[in-house]
Amino acid sequence: MKRRTVMAAIAAAPFFQSIARAQTAGRTYRIGWVTGTPLSDPTSVTVLDELKNNGFVQGKNLTVDPRGFSLRPDQMMAIARQIADDIVDVLLTAGGAAAKAAQAASSTIPILVIADDMVGDGLVDSLANRRGNTTGISILSAELDGKRQELLIDLLPTMKKMAMLTDGSSTQIPLLQARARQSGVDMSVLTISKPDDIEPALKRAKADGVTAINMLGSAILFGMRQQIFAATSASNFAIMYQWAEGIREGALASYGPSLTEIFRQRGRQAAKLLRGTKPSDMPIEQPTVVKLTINLKLAAQLGITVPPAFLQRADEVIE
Repeated sequence: MKRRTVMAAIAAAPFFQSIARAQTAGRTYRIGWVTGTPLSDPTSVTVLDELKNNGFVQGKNLTVDPRGFSLRPDQMMAIARQIADDIVDVLLTAGGAAAKAAQAASSTIPILVIADDMVGDGLVDSLANRRGNTTGISILSAELDGKRQELLIDLLPTMKKMAMLTDGSSTQIPLLQARARQSGVDMSVLTISKPDDIEPALKRAKADGVTAINMLGSAILFGMRQQIFAATSASNFAIMYQWAEGIREGALASYGPSLTEIFRQRGRQAAKLLRGTKPSDMPIEQPTVVKLTINLKLAAQLGITVPPAFLQRADEVIE
């Protein structure tokens, strides 16, 4: 073979090798999750739907490790290590505790995070994200928790006592309490870390005269949201929530991004990682749209008259 032909073949080899890898029959991609929600949760279903739209189909060329769902925070570290030891292609996590567990388990497997504040929680150095094996979506919870509190006070202008529902990890609590006092509202703190905490916390709030609750952004609370909404509904609490879809689950009002859109975005990120994009080549993404929603039907059931000015500000009204 002539030298020119040999050199051409060598130069072309990486291209043909990449095509061969892309077309290898029988390649199955493996993903793991570390989260407090079940596989059946709409968020997980949305991610898998978006992966399917991008050519990764569960049961065909994609498998999901079942061990990382419905976890308590104290289980996450051990399960993350087990999944990482089995070498998945991508590890998806929800919340700061889950992300830190995954980072402790592997420095090489791509980790896809959705968290309240990825920079503030120390999960990445910056939104530019130029190094490491972690990327994902930072959902602006620290900023939006305060805005939701202001909106709840505007929605209930005669309210004297309210509560914030937290998993205990927020550093914003003293600031939020101070802002509530400036508005003439007494703010109590309800800390919940497991389902058994819900009923006692709400009973204390009811006894203290609390009429409305601002549920702070939290992966732990998100995993318990159905139990929380059922309990708050039974006690006639008005709830302000972080996700737009919350008003269909039991919240009176919500201010934040669309849960469906954020998790579709997460599915697209997962597809990029499965195709070989490095996490450090993917800047941290954030919500680009937030909206105010109100459930007038629930307001009527709670005996609440929504101020006209509040209705004019709403992006979506359920009647």
